[in-house]
Amino acid sequence: MNKDPNYIPKLEKAIAKKYGEEATHNPSRFWDEEKEKDYITQSQQAQRKFAKLAESQDKVEQDGFLINKKLLTRENNRSCPICKRYSFHPRDDLYMNKFEACFKCYIDYVEDREERWATGWRPNKEE
Repeated sequence: MNKDPNYIPKLEKAIAKKYGEEATHNPSRFWDEEKEKDYITQSQQAQRKFAKLAESQDKVEQDGFLINKKLLTRENNRSCPICKRYSFHPRDDLYMNKFEACFKCYIDYVEDREERWATGWRPNKEE
């Protein structure tokens, strides 16, 4: 332990020099009734906002889990219509949205033939 009786005043002086004089004061010194009322009003508004948000997110129980209803109505086709491969890779999502094919099918059938693909050409099922 430091036995210097001037340690605390030196420390406060160093803090005041580095962070400003207000850093060494008690925070309640700057708090009054008006600030308290503003704080309570703001916290009540925030609470109402969160309650409204919670109400808007309807949860549905499915297989023992609560799931947001919006997630159930979303169609998420993760199977490639060309090769029927199922993928969770984000790269495949990009090509599925743009070309309706996974990355592998894009490389095999679409790359450098985007115009033909856009007109509706698709590979035969036998390939």
